[in-house]
Amino acid sequence: MTAYIRPFIESSVRARLDEISGIPGIPPALRPVHDVIRKYRNTTIAHSQSTLVMPLPVAILDPSGQAVDVMGISLIHPLPCAIAHQLSRLISAMEDVVSQATQPVKERLLARLKEETPESISGWQQPDVIHQLDSDFTANSTRKQTPRFTLYWHLEEQLPGEERPQEDLRR
Repeated sequence: MTAYIRPFIESSVRARLDEISGIPGIPPALRPVHDVIRKYRNTTIAHSQSTLVMPLPVAILDPSGQAVDVMGISLIHPLPCAIAHQLSRLISAMEDVVSQATQPVKERLLARLKEETPESISGWQQPDVIHQLDSDFTANSTRKQTPRFTLYWHLEEQLPGEERPQEDLRR
């Protein structure tokens, strides 16, 4: 849902998919389901403002009926099955639109690649894969020009008396 709507939202790094000239855009017959999905994503998935989400306080009572604790729960209604099927058809149609829109770029890249030698290609910069511990994770990272992907690993502490293999980094 979020991934489907992302190309239709303003971005500082790309044009909105529905505003790119020369591509057909959202098929008119599927526009109503696109609008429903966009609203559902905004009010229910991203912001929990719809009647499909209901946060509730729950009191935990002891056998005598006295409150001993309180906690919050949320009732969430998933996307109805009929709408999910329509979304599936919409995604399939939009995959065709994106394929058509990217075809000229693909053709230019293939033409350029045919001119490259294997030696030249092997010298191209490879993506950086960074390994860090999960304790180093922050949500402040942004993509850089150089392709970079960070893998976060969890280092478990050994409890006294616990025997464990030497390998502490777990996937």
